[in-house]
Amino acid sequence: MEFKEIKPEEMSKRLVRHGDLVPRTKLEGSTNTLPLEVTKPFGASVNYSYMAPAMENNSYITRFAAITGGDAGNAISLSMAICQPGEGPYMHMHMHTDETFLVLYGKFAIIWGEHGEHRVEVGQYDLISVPAGVLRTFENIGDEPAALFVVIQGDKKEFNDVSFTPALAESIAEKYGEDTLAQLKANGRNFTAGV
Repeated sequence: MEFKEIKPEEMSKRLVRHGDLVPRTKLEGSTNTLPLEVTKPFGASVNYSYMAPAMENNSYITRFAAITGGDAGNAISLSMAICQPGEGPYMHMHMHTDETFLVLYGKFAIIWGEHGEHRVEVGQYDLISVPAGVLRTFENIGDEPAALFVVIQGDKKEFNDVSFTPALAESIAEKYGEDTLAQLKANGRNFTAGV
């Protein structure tokens, strides 16, 4: 096989400099205004999306990626999630994609199971891969901000697959009202995990 020639301009399209990234917010691109206490636990405190596959119907994971790629065969998304002490997302499930965490710094608890009954603590450079269909979350259990490198892999046609529990939807509606829940659903949040 011959070498493939690639010009510096083309290679620069494949480079993501962390200093140039703008972190995405919980409801980036939303026209709705929701209370921070509702949106905050849907993800990490700060999330930088480095690379994700190009898709017709982009998911929240892929929509804000700095570059398009990772779709040679199965699709892949690469991001960094930074959490403040005690923070992490609501329990959720990736219905069709695997999610792998590599701790860059800090200490996390990876929690899973229908009632969050299982837990493992991971520290710097530890890696854990959670398969599709498992209800899970992660939480910074340290006293300082902590960061995870997050790899999501799966079929490109099934990448928009994050789902939260119906119990969470009921709790949000009870505490913040049905309008708030409707806005979350309009922004792509799904509450069918376990159904």
